[in-house]
Amino acid sequence: MAVLTACSDRTAGDDPDGRHDRSSLPALIGEQIYACDDGSKYDADFLADGLTLDMARLPAEKPVRLSAPATGLTYVGHNLNVAISGSGALTMTRPDRKPVRCLRIRSEQAIGNSTKEGAGG
Repeated sequence: MAVLTACSDRTAGDDPDGRHDRSSLPALIGEQIYACDDGSKYDADFLADGLTLDMARLPAEKPVRLSAPATGLTYVGHNLNVAISGSGALTMTRPDRKPVRCLRIRSEQAIGNSTKEGAGG
């Protein structure tokens, strides 16, 4: 008798929250989750050059790619700018809306194909 399973095993490349497969983003160096003043939450994926950021509204919005001209400067994308402060906060600015302030609630650093969760805030 053959045994079939309906479950799939997770691989080392899977994101524990299921947002994305880390093997599909090999340049991912870190991920931070932010809670914003307007009640929204965002997933911020930092890529290997440190100057590229993918931002996605949770739970299921497609990411927007942003880039910064140098370390410490504002990330700029299509109709979205993101300024990150050293205090675990960021401000999102869109041309048609008020700026939204967000605070980091979780941070993970990619180590190979796995992640290490750090203290948020």
